[in-house]
Amino acid sequence: MVDILIFVYENFFTSGIYPSNTTLQTRLFAAGFNEKEVNLALDWFDHLDQLSNQSGNSQPNETIRCLHAHEQEKISASVWGFLLFLEQNSIISAIQREWVLSSLMSLDVNEIDVERVKLITLMILWRQGQSSETLLLEELLHEHEFLLH
Repeated sequence: MVDILIFVYENFFTSGIYPSNTTLQTRLFAAGFNEKEVNLALDWFDHLDQLSNQSGNSQPNETIRCLHAHEQEKISASVWGFLLFLEQNSIISAIQREWVLSSLMSLDVNEIDVERVKLITLMILWRQGQSSETLLLEELLHEHEFLLH
């Protein structure tokens, strides 16, 4: 799914417009992604929309979030630190942090790197239309230029 997120970022992000699922599906198939990958990605975006509609604006959260043992297996200290940095600096809310964590845990990889966290967070913010936070995170993404390789 990460490859699809990179494709969506590279092809649609700068326009500031998120395409309809039908348009996105057509473009993803044309780019050579298989049906299973495309459906997973579209389901992920739909799930984000549902979460956004349910939660509305979140208030600052004063609770402490600890990772479960199975989360600790995939989420390194640097990834967790980065997520906390984003939350503490009001780039993402506590609810958005949970969406990022949920998305990271659903990836079929053993360990998550910070660049994937940045990409997933960027996609969540973009999908929710939070442009100022998105611009800051985009700057962080390009700091490592992992998408250009």
